[in-house]
Amino acid sequence: MIYGHGDDGYRYAIPFKANFSSNIWHERTSEQLLSYLREQLPLIANYPTPNADVLRQQIADHHKLNSSQVVITNGATEAFYNITPLFSGKKAAISIPTFSEYEDACLRSDMKIKYFDRSMVLHTSFEEDLVFLCNPNNPNGYSNTTLEIENLVSDFPNTTFVIDEAYIEFTHKIKSCVELLENYTNLIIVKSLTKLFSIPGLRLGYILCNAETGEKLQSSKIPWSVNTMAIEAGKYIFENYAQLHPDMAALLRYSSQLQQQIDTLDGFTVIPSNTNYFLVKLEIPSAPLLKDYLAHTHQLLIRDASNFRGLDSHYIRIASQNPEKNKLLINALQQWSMRQ
Repeated sequence: MIYGHGDDGYRYAIPFKANFSSNIWHERTSEQLLSYLREQLPLIANYPTPNADVLRQQIADHHKLNSSQVVITNGATEAFYNITPLFSGKKAAISIPTFSEYEDACLRSDMKIKYFDRSMVLHTSFEEDLVFLCNPNNPNGYSNTTLEIENLVSDFPNTTFVIDEAYIEFTHKIKSCVELLENYTNLIIVKSLTKLFSIPGLRLGYILCNAETGEKLQSSKIPWSVNTMAIEAGKYIFENYAQLHPDMAALLRYSSQLQQQIDTLDGFTVIPSNTNYFLVKLEIPSAPLLKDYLAHTHQLLIRDASNFRGLDSHYIRIASQNPEKNKLLINALQQWSMRQ
């Protein structure tokens, strides 16, 4: 799905006051990181290193893995399109609602897809070759613990589980499943740097897996798919990880407050989430109309969630901003509610 994701402000000639449509760190890119990247601009005169070897080693060290278990990708989305060809023509299972690119990647590799309710994953049997799980899930924040994931991986040894941890830092409820890689070969973890460090325009993600799978992915990967500036950003991030890591506790507190405030409004029911983003169910199925109203009347951008498989125009997705911007949204939703 090229179009239809969040952060589609490019569709509007509007100077938005706040963007609630994209699940990234709300205070934008670190000025420290931007300053470093400005200094690296002359490097674009040369080709990037094919496999981003220095960054691969940094990531491996960060996760206490071998570099052969790391594959750098042009955003997390490229990872899914790199993984599915290894299972071409086979069967996949995808939870719903969830990120649409899992489905598109599977279809491109001629895979037969079974859909299942994300909240019922622990009560679902898998005979498929590949299962995609976003943890915590996009768009509703539903999550499973490491133990629950381990039970799935252990119970279905002939199925490879792809765990998308793009938003793992945006919750305190669960932790990463990286430690499971030591004992299970049927596990692939996809990570993203674009959300946490607010660099989605650079496209930078990576795959963590066993060495054999890593070799297969590396050999089939498009050369130079990750550009020099993205590699340099990744290197700088891992050299200064603790310093650049945002204050997630504050953002999660803002999200909790915003969820409570929206849930009190007439016509809106919040589906609780332990992340910075959450779904809101509208009493009237008017998500596209509400999105346009907020954009044109209040210069606020939200995510119309009706194109997630399993959802419809009753649903919008909100990603919390700071309290000042959240107040703008509450006031706008109150005005919309009075119009209905």
